[in-house]
Amino acid sequence: MNVKEDNHASDIRSLLGYLRRAENTGVIHVGAHQGEEVEAYLDAGFERVVLIEANPRLSEYLLQRFADDVRVRVFNCAIADHDGFVDLHIHTSRTGNTEPASILPLKRFKEIVKTLHTPETLRVPCYLLDTLLELNGMSADEFSLLNVDVQGAELLVLKGARRVLDAVGSVISEVSLIELYEDCAAEQEIAEILEGCGFRKVTGIYHSLYDENSTFPAWGECLFSKERPDG
Repeated sequence: MNVKEDNHASDIRSLLGYLRRAENTGVIHVGAHQGEEVEAYLDAGFERVVLIEANPRLSEYLLQRFADDVRVRVFNCAIADHDGFVDLHIHTSRTGNTEPASILPLKRFKEIVKTLHTPETLRVPCYLLDTLLELNGMSADEFSLLNVDVQGAELLVLKGARRVLDAVGSVISEVSLIELYEDCAAEQEIAEILEGCGFRKVTGIYHSLYDENSTFPAWGECLFSKERPDG
């Protein structure tokens, strides 16, 4: 198991290194946060990047940051297994970092990192990923990579992305090794749904948490790809 310090920029470059550049058409990133991976996507040859972020404050930041880049589109909504609305829990660290925000309540994460708290919950629109593309005039065939990083709710995204999963050749998904959020999907559950769509796990990068007793792997990012025609 490859366990290392969490670093968005270096982790994504490592995972993208397993892809063939000729296959890099478009990428959909669900749970974009501050768009830390965009530079790596563009450097890897992706022609278009769709960023989806549920937190309206972060979405506004993304709109401003990439306002002059026609290759990048930003959407402010959650992605789940239904169209409608969902509660976004703004889980926040002691320093004010809202990266742990999720549509799922905290579970072991709050027990391990005792300074995490949830000062507010926002009601936000949510869509199936397939629905969002259709409503905005995009075809799943425009994309070759899906990256899902939504703090434990990855399985809900995948359940609503059947057309996207049929189209893309690779998926990067955050995976949980322990129940950081209530009812978050374990890595095996993510692997099973993707294997059912023709993907296999290529590699993974994992990250640790620690409590008063030990340090242990808690979550990671895994790359799944379909078999290439040339093997």
